Amino acid sequence: MKHFGPARRAVLLVVLALLAVPRLGVAAEAPRTVAVLSLIGDEMSLVTRRTATGSSLDRNERQAIAIADPSFDLAAALAAERAIKEAMPGAERLRVTVGDKRLFALQDAVLEPGPASNPMREALQALLRDAKASHLLLITKRRDDARFRLGDSHIGNGKISGIGIFIDNVVGLDDPQSGIYGNGYFAAFAYLKATLVEVETMRVLGSANGSESMLTTSIGSSAVDAWEALPAAGKAEHLIRVADLAAYRATSEVVAVR
Repeated sequence: MKHFGPARRAVLLVVLALLAVPRLGVAAEAPRTVAVLSLIGDEMSLVTRRTATGSSLDRNERQAIAIADPSFDLAAALAAERAIKEAMPGAERLRVTVGDKRLFALQDAVLEPGPASNPMREALQALLRDAKASHLLLITKRRDDARFRLGDSHIGNGKISGIGIFIDNVVGLDDPQSGIYGNGYFAAFAYLKATLVEVETMRVLGSANGSESMLTTSIGSSAVDAWEALPAAGKAEHLIRVADLAAYRATSEVVAVR
């Protein structure tokens, strides 16, 4: 049997003691429970381009359509949960739904201190604490330039935000391969923001934007215009699809480095 001198025994005891201590950032890290809350689905925008002579002014006609069905928020939340599962396999996921229209009106401003937001932020924090959530993934609407991919370029006019449909009956389009002409287009779009929050302090850890669109023309169809080229069910499917893609991409980006 091999014997160790006093000095070597002391070193061995130190090594064994270190091996018994959980490594920081791995075993010692507390499990995360990420609550997902989407605030994009209370309404959709119907934006129609209007002719504006010689300027880049946003003169689009806008209509906000209230939505009682939770389909858009559900699509965004499911996509966010999918992204969290891929980036943080050990994290628990918790879906949160709210019916308070004040929270939908505040959007990500609920995270900023102020008289209008403080009561809602405190109530949200209490709800998340009761649910044992360590983090919140908040999906909100964002406003930006309308940019829809068409081949190697983009088309669009003015500003859009959240979930909706942009209709342009002004621009003429043609297929470069077939030479077939089509009048106008419409695009289902989702312009979203994903924000990761530490529940204990309600401190923002990071945020990322997500944009997605699906464009439809009358080219190759018997429809007289783009709007008639896709049935109502197809339009709904496009809206769900862009909500899914935009939420997934924004969430993937913000949780990838956390």
